[in-house]
Amino acid sequence: MAMRKVEDKERVCVTGAGGYVASWLVKLLLQKGYMVHGTVRDPKNLQLFKTDLLDHEGLCAAIAGCTGVFHVACPVPAGTVANPEAGF
Repeated sequence: MAMRKVEDKERVCVTGAGGYVASWLVKLLLQKGYMVHGTVRDPKNLQLFKTDLLDHEGLCAAIAGCTGVFHVACPVPAGTVANPEAGF
């Protein structure tokens, strides 16, 4: 496979990119020549998009310009939720 310039690469977004399953997906996508946008809760060890799954603007920034999204992450509230079925 011929390597394309960064500007020519197709972009995809992977949420929860720091997790086990998502990190393998990121690796595979990079090997296939994709430009990968990823979201993580704590980006200390990775330079990625910092956002919360419940932050609409943050997700839009991470997804902007992508041709696909692999939504692997799941929102986890910081504290306790009195009634999980009532939502956040």
